[in-house]
Amino acid sequence: MDFYFLLFAIMAVGAGIFTITAKDALPSALGLLTVFIALAALYLHLHAPLIAVFQVSIYAGAILVLVVFVIMLLITPDEELEQAQKNISYRAMGAILGAYLVALLVIGLAGIRQLVAQRSLPDGFGAPSQIGLLFFKQYLLHFEMASVLLLVALVAAIYLAKKNV
Repeated sequence: MDFYFLLFAIMAVGAGIFTITAKDALPSALGLLTVFIALAALYLHLHAPLIAVFQVSIYAGAILVLVVFVIMLLITPDEELEQAQKNISYRAMGAILGAYLVALLVIGLAGIRQLVAQRSLPDGFGAPSQIGLLFFKQYLLHFEMASVLLLVALVAAIYLAKKNV
């Protein structure tokens, strides 16, 4: 089995378990960020750089920022933040995430070098139009199911937030 795949698969599964088992919402969001980065690394390893960029920019960049923003709005300010900053496990998780981020950059650069070394690529390789054609022709049902699922999750989150406030 490939070393990089094994490394980032273990990272994704471990961070997923951490996300589910974390007692506080903010460390859980940090675990979710780690899962997103591990998935982006796996996409790079599969020679899908456009999907890796989408993974980082959309999920880690936009959606996770929104989740952290909502978490910050719902948390009441008191001594919890000071205690969280002193927690060693949070610092360890941040250090592990930083190390994996450096590994992701190294693997990404190696993958880019390998793609550049290949002289002949298929027509339209990596073009967003090819992804759009796949989404709206071959995988239209999957795309629509994901959008409905996200809509239901958004409505449920608003309902739960209004119930607690």
